[in-house]
Amino acid sequence: MCALFSVAIIVFGVSNVTVAATRTTRLTAAQVIVSGFSEHGDPIDNGFSSVYFSNWVKVSATTTGVYLANRTPSGFATYSFVPVAGQHFTVGSYFNVQRAAYRTSGFPGLEVTGPSRPTGCSRLVGSFRIWDLAADARGNITRLDLTYVEYCDGGRPANYGEVMINDAPRLGNLVASAYRITFPDQTPTLPYVLNNFSSTDQSVHLSQSTTTVSHFHITPTNPSCTTTVRANSSCTYLVRLLPPKPGNFSSTVFVSSGSSVIRLALSGTAP
Repeated sequence: MCALFSVAIIVFGVSNVTVAATRTTRLTAAQVIVSGFSEHGDPIDNGFSSVYFSNWVKVSATTTGVYLANRTPSGFATYSFVPVAGQHFTVGSYFNVQRAAYRTSGFPGLEVTGPSRPTGCSRLVGSFRIWDLAADARGNITRLDLTYVEYCDGGRPANYGEVMINDAPRLGNLVASAYRITFPDQTPTLPYVLNNFSSTDQSVHLSQSTTTVSHFHITPTNPSCTTTVRANSSCTYLVRLLPPKPGNFSSTVFVSSGSSVIRLALSGTAP
């Protein structure tokens, strides 16, 4: 299964935001979106978080393994997920992962690489969860929603995110980059993207519950994105957890456009 198409790539760093392309094209049959988040000190992405819609040079997705490779402005990013050898993916959680290419019997595998660490981790701990999955009779994945977290080389900073294949949240003519954003144990600022693949401007409104206090803040990088996603373009929103004290926090963002509404689940732990 392969998907090669040209839409937006958004790379967000600790101190800056770079939008490599805001021009979008029509959706293709196989749509792959990865939100790759990185905490400060993570050796894979060095604290730079990215949302990839395009420039996929390889997409292989079956019930015995998923491998994605993306050509980024500074190199390549790859994402590998495999079940226990001899088994097939099912909906559920996969713990005690080992490096995907070197896993031993009885263990699932995970591997994320980036331009700063093209060979990946020498050792890792982590997990991934499959939230939604569909495949054809040959085992080719036709729909996937997967989240992951990886701690590289025994360090605490995490590399984490969400992988979607033909499974992105839809809001009328808008396509969102994630169903959920989780902050493992730090509070970086993370990107959330809405893409408008249509030839007309689309209204948009983001809000949180007014009955509870949320410590998650969402800020558009462009003021016009407060109300509108322009035709054939995208809007990036920066999400940050600003906790008043240590603890576990959660909230739901309601994203609406016309009569359509989707929900973005936010959660995080503040040490």
